[in-house]
Amino acid sequence: MSNTSDTLLAFLVGATVGGIAALLLAPEKGEVTRQKIKKSFNELQERGEVAYEELEKSIEGKAKELAQLAKAQGEAVKGAFAEGKSTYLKELKKSSS
Repeated sequence: MSNTSDTLLAFLVGATVGGIAALLLAPEKGEVTRQKIKKSFNELQERGEVAYEELEKSIEGKAKELAQLAKAQGEAVKGAFAEGKSTYLKELKKSSS
């Protein structure tokens, strides 16, 4: 296993053990504890959804910028090619006359 895998595994095991210990040692009734866990999970889920939407918008914006840049570069290459071709044809006519 790699260092990252070991660290992740250790974190997950620690989080699980900590969660179990918190449930066993909680001074509140099980129903109250379950409600708190559910509320915390729902809040975490909402934050994750918001973060996902923001990331998605950011990626879409970057993709549009990249597409515009690629289009501009393509147009520049086409223009340079056309200019080079025109210049070549002019020089060709000069040398054959």
